[in-house]
Amino acid sequence: MARGRKPRLWIKIDCQGLLGGSINYLFLENNGFDVDPGQLVSLACQAIWVKMIAYSEVCGGRPGWIEDNNGKGLPHPFIAQELHCPVEIFELVLDKMKDDKAIEMNGTGSIHLVNFQHYQFGEYERQQPYRLGQKEAAKVESKTDKKPYGEFANVMLSDEEMQKLIERFGEVGAKERIENLSSGIESKNYRYKSHYATILTWQRMDEKRGFSNGTHRPNTKGHSRDLPERNSYESPEEFRKRTAG
Repeated sequence: MARGRKPRLWIKIDCQGLLGGSINYLFLENNGFDVDPGQLVSLACQAIWVKMIAYSEVCGGRPGWIEDNNGKGLPHPFIAQELHCPVEIFELVLDKMKDDKAIEMNGTGSIHLVNFQHYQFGEYERQQPYRLGQKEAAKVESKTDKKPYGEFANVMLSDEEMQKLIERFGEVGAKERIENLSSGIESKNYRYKSHYATILTWQRMDEKRGFSNGTHRPNTKGHSRDLPERNSYESPEEFRKRTAG
């Protein structure tokens, strides 16, 4: 079994196909074995075919394939040993199933059960790669949809998030809180999953501690630090204006 793939401990069986399909008459002729009229051979071949379905799930790297971990065919005596059957009966099953187009064999000797995916995986499983791709695309889109804000262009907000901040705090208040976060990220290398959520969290913490203008900044240990009111210290813009010239 290939590394990283966890095989199922069960398989699905097509009940109608098993009970009334071509598998029931493919092996009825004598086929040269000392059994008469070939019924025992037929039943043995049917049992081996069901075992092959199960074996194709747990061996190799691809469901529905009988092969080694490198995608190459296994020796037929080895497969027959795994299926607990004579190699002659196994070869008979291979010949009949190839004629019935139920299996294919590639150049390396790998055995592919043609309808395995169709019977073993429903529409939900078949659509899973598509759903995962859609989720990944949505994640990328959500990230690229955000724009940089702040003096250091390191606060990432979507248009909707920016509008919500303006509606809640006003343009000036939203800008102050963004600059606050921008300075913290630049100077302390703060890392946050959502900058919008961080601004709201800082605001709630400020309100609990008696501040109201978003001046809260956590220290590097994650604890809150009391800072003076906004008008008691200069912003970077105010400092540059005062010291210019």
